[in-house]
Amino acid sequence: MGMSDIPARRVIVQGFSTYYLDVGEGPVVLLVHGNASSARDWWPFAEALTTTNRVVALSLPGYGETSPVGDVRPGRFVSFIAAFLDELGIDHVMAVGHSYGGLLVAELALAHPRRVTRLVMIDSAGLGRAVNPLLVVESLIPVPVAEVLITALLLPGGAALRALGGALQLQRPWRLPKSFWVRQLRLGHSRTFLRTSFDAVRNGVGLRGQRFDVDARLGEIHVPALVVWGALDQLFPVWQGVLAARKLPRGRFGLIISASHISFIDSPAEVMNFLGPFIRDDLVEAEDAAPAR
Repeated sequence: MGMSDIPARRVIVQGFSTYYLDVGEGPVVLLVHGNASSARDWWPFAEALTTTNRVVALSLPGYGETSPVGDVRPGRFVSFIAAFLDELGIDHVMAVGHSYGGLLVAELALAHPRRVTRLVMIDSAGLGRAVNPLLVVESLIPVPVAEVLITALLLPGGAALRALGGALQLQRPWRLPKSFWVRQLRLGHSRTFLRTSFDAVRNGVGLRGQRFDVDARLGEIHVPALVVWGALDQLFPVWQGVLAARKLPRGRFGLIISASHISFIDSPAEVMNFLGPFIRDDLVEAEDAAPAR
């Protein structure tokens, strides 16, 4: 099964029209993308889970194929995710989030502890202040200047430049299929996508680093939790993930030696080596298979 085999699905949630993937049967795995991304980026990574699980991946408001949104703070998105699950009639999920999505699924587990049965954070934001200095610089760009830059990216060739910037976050971009780059080019033509991506950095990062931090509240998350990190992550230091796994009462840590920040795209098979046993097996049966701290 490929992306073209999945029927397009849309739903109105809190007044916003959003695109989502929904395929497979079984316990629900919810996939939440990060900043400058969308639900489509989870495929074909999500395909590996559909043999045993129902996989649902949503696009957050403002990211490409959704309506624009003014508020990009975590609380607003967590409220949207909960309402999205209500709309689909889903009571319980194993929540998986990448980057900003990792922060969101952690916040979801804190706000709705009975709804999240397992938690996976991949190269997650929100686990400390430290962040790549380039994101600090981006957060300081005045809005009028950002609008000019966004307009420049919408000019011919601008989408290719943005896709090139994304390729620099990957260790082996030449391994990715043509469909991935087509998606990146299409998103690069969306002013809503570009503006939402900029607003997320502007709201989430400041002179002192990351503004939204769940690090001090990880001890309140009592469900089994897995933290996966690319050893070559350029945005967030790997030690944040190591410490987060230690603070989670039932936390585990998995390191992908050859992966960058976008590890689930860079090294999907390696990420699945950690995620598959954790998602599919009972915790007691998976003690040996699941990553140790």
